[in-house]
Amino acid sequence: MPAPYKDRFAGKKVLVTGASQGIGEATALRFAEEGAQVALNGRKEDKLIAVREKLPKVSGGEHPIATGDISKEEDVKRLVAESIKVMGGLDVLVCNAGYQIPSPSEDIKLEDFEGMMAVNVTGVMLPCREVIRYWLENGIKGTIIVNSSVHQIIPKPHYLGYSASKGAVGNIVRTLALEYAGRGIRVNAVAPGAIVTPINMSWVNDPEQYKAVASHIPMKRPGESREIADAITFLAAEDSTYITGQTLYVDGGLTLYGDFEKNWSS
Repeated sequence: MPAPYKDRFAGKKVLVTGASQGIGEATALRFAEEGAQVALNGRKEDKLIAVREKLPKVSGGEHPIATGDISKEEDVKRLVAESIKVMGGLDVLVCNAGYQIPSPSEDIKLEDFEGMMAVNVTGVMLPCREVIRYWLENGIKGTIIVNSSVHQIIPKPHYLGYSASKGAVGNIVRTLALEYAGRGIRVNAVAPGAIVTPINMSWVNDPEQYKAVASHIPMKRPGESREIADAITFLAAEDSTYITGQTLYVDGGLTLYGDFEKNWSS
């Protein structure tokens, strides 16, 4: 993996939702390694404290803990306001939190579908709304990166709620990017493919399932959380100042439709 850029985010203030594990944790670590002060959001304070202990100290001060449910309006208003107060500002928002529940579509429970939409969609809209309000009121040119999925465009049978939510996320990103581009606010998404994270341990720890997953990926391996964090920090950095409204697929080639690597259709 590439070494962190020295002080690329020195003095910057970042809020990461869903920072207690996996991609969120790796992203928080990457920002802190490059000098940013990072507010860590999640529902369980003890897990966030454990992540904070792994982050290097930065000149801006301690990395704040921002507990709260991102699908709840009052929680989001509070955690965003507290993060800004503690850090003295906010430059980057990373909307990372999300989850999935498998079910045949004819059997999906309404509460499960609504739960996924609440966290994966409302849980993106609310933090974006609150942070954009703050930026507009203070004349700040901020950056938002949303963690989407290849299933933003690839159907995923038995995961109707997840696929629907990620499709919605893609349009949230494009809409916000267009609406606020003229005011100096950039909004992009990263769409991971199959990544080694805690929620995927069922196949990561099973050699046969791992082999089956890897066989569908053109690069023949799943990705690492750190590789998604690298893409997120790229989109937050000065390296990408002319990019907005885009989804960067970080997927080892999954969206190349690898089954067509050998021509069987003509």
